[in-house]
Amino acid sequence: MFKEIYVKNFVLIDDLHLEFSKGLSAFTGETGAGKSLLIDAISLLCGARASSEYVAMNQEYALIEGVFELEKQHPAALLCNEMGIELEDEMIITRKISSDGKSSIKINQRSIPLSSLKTIMSQMIDIHSQHDTQYLLNKQYHITLLDEYCHMEEKLNECKHNYQVYQKALHTYEEFQNNELNDDLDFLKYQVNEIDQAELSEEKITDMNEELNQLNNFEKLSEHLNHAYEHLSGTGKTLESLYESIHSLEALKEFEWVEKLVEKLNDCYYETEEAASQINDHLQNLDYDENRVNEINEYLFLYNNLKRKHGNSVKEILAKRDSLMQRIEMIENRAEVLDKLKIQVDEAYKNFEKTALEISSIRKEKAKMLENEIMKECRDLYLEKARFEVRFDACEPNSKGLDKVEFYVSMNPGEPLRPLCNVASGGELSRLMLGLKTIFTDLTSIETLIFDEIDTGVSGKVALAIGRKMRQIAQRHQLFSITHLSSVAACAHHHYVVEKTQTDDSTKTHIRELNKEEIIASLAIMSTNSVSESALMAARELYENGQA
Repeated sequence: MFKEIYVKNFVLIDDLHLEFSKGLSAFTGETGAGKSLLIDAISLLCGARASSEYVAMNQEYALIEGVFELEKQHPAALLCNEMGIELEDEMIITRKISSDGKSSIKINQRSIPLSSLKTIMSQMIDIHSQHDTQYLLNKQYHITLLDEYCHMEEKLNECKHNYQVYQKALHTYEEFQNNELNDDLDFLKYQVNEIDQAELSEEKITDMNEELNQLNNFEKLSEHLNHAYEHLSGTGKTLESLYESIHSLEALKEFEWVEKLVEKLNDCYYETEEAASQINDHLQNLDYDENRVNEINEYLFLYNNLKRKHGNSVKEILAKRDSLMQRIEMIENRAEVLDKLKIQVDEAYKNFEKTALEISSIRKEKAKMLENEIMKECRDLYLEKARFEVRFDACEPNSKGLDKVEFYVSMNPGEPLRPLCNVASGGELSRLMLGLKTIFTDLTSIETLIFDEIDTGVSGKVALAIGRKMRQIAQRHQLFSITHLSSVAACAHHHYVVEKTQTDDSTKTHIRELNKEEIIASLAIMSTNSVSESALMAARELYENGQA
């Protein structure tokens, strides 16, 4: 949830601090008062590009800071964790813009790039204006919206995977089909034979290096092993001293604490004896063989030569060997390989097609449900004659399946259904967009919606219906509405007024929250430009109606 915003030296705003709550918040004010400045400030918190034009005249910088309440499992919080940004209960975004155009972005005092801010905030806030209709009107996004409504992420991931497998198989088949295969067959076989003769394995290379290290350190090993063994074994050495100590203490076994000491010394004796035996075994087996050194060096030289040619590890060399063998097989058995690759393409497509058809069936079933829900939203917004339809066409195979989806609508009786982007007028479009947002926003993680004067071009009962619809959405999402309609503002849980003050040499914008009586007066002015007794009475009735 968006909790607070602090703005300083921002265009016409000197110093502003607002606290927000859940529900619907209306922002009203005369045209030109500066309502758009609040949207601009919030847009900057969401990743909009900064400009020196935002810095107030004669100031060195502008500052915008937003405080957000965030649950730990919210997608935005998870993104912050991935970026190494520590969050507790709050996320604080700070943007500072210098008069020279430079800007900085911080989340909880940690600097981040603009792209990261956009990614995080796309999960938090959705700003929608009357002209901001690209996402819902662009038919390319309609299939995505329908899929979100269908809740079939697992099936879509399966389809994407199967499509990628099919594309890879098809690419291999076409590449081989169009390839002249002019490789030198003898050279390919020579390369494979060279790798095979090396009999490579990770274990073999490790053993060879260890053995060479031991041979190269023969004198050092011999000297120190002998020294260690001499100190452990023989007259007056460690083992004999331990034995004599145990023998002496055994004469005092009637004491319990002595008996425990004897047990410890016995354990120590046997472990030391075992260690001495192992040292002696290594000494007996220690031998220097110059021929063996040369043999290992030759083999490791061969291995390093293969690494230079084919890869940096045994695994990569053996993978290259398999690739060379496939190439040889392709040259020697071109027709058979083509048939085999074609079978792989056909099988991959069948797997993809099966999943795609299952998805298509789900889409068409859910599309009917979506149509009914949208029609209900239209009726709520006095678009009773509107018709909405999700249309399907076949398309070329892609990662989303075989469906082309587009939303069609007719706003008036007798009009044929046409693509959504071609038919809706300003006021009708705003209402339809509000209905669509009501449905699709619930499918996302977005907690805060901002509607910027989407009620332009409507009035009367339609305006009140829009206000009530926003209030309904605000039961599940925090919602801000920049509005010029008293019927919409009357439905808000909180009401803020944007005011402009002017002097001979300056103009400033202020925003403050209104109490109930101030709200009534504001609604009266918005409706009749008067605060007469009759205007206030009508405004109070409108307010009570909107709050019901």
